[in-house]
Amino acid sequence: MTMKGIEKIAEKLKNLPPDKVKVIIEFIDFIEQKMGNSSSHVEIDDAEMLIVAEKTGSFDFLTDSSEDIYTLEDGEPL
Repeated sequence: MTMKGIEKIAEKLKNLPPDKVKVIIEFIDFIEQKMGNSSSHVEIDDAEMLIVAEKTGSFDFLTDSSEDIYTLEDGEPL
């Protein structure tokens, strides 16, 4: 799949509610299982995966202040 195709999919996923994205992910998992180790299956590399994650807002929850559950006083220094 080309980067343009991945970006197009990412843009569409970005506009879906989380419950619909979950259904799509489950469907993709199903297809991958059916394909098995087919030679037609193409893995996307880490850079492409990061682009998809960024474009779909997968990490947007990290900007939510309720996610700031740790302070500098937590744990032990390295």
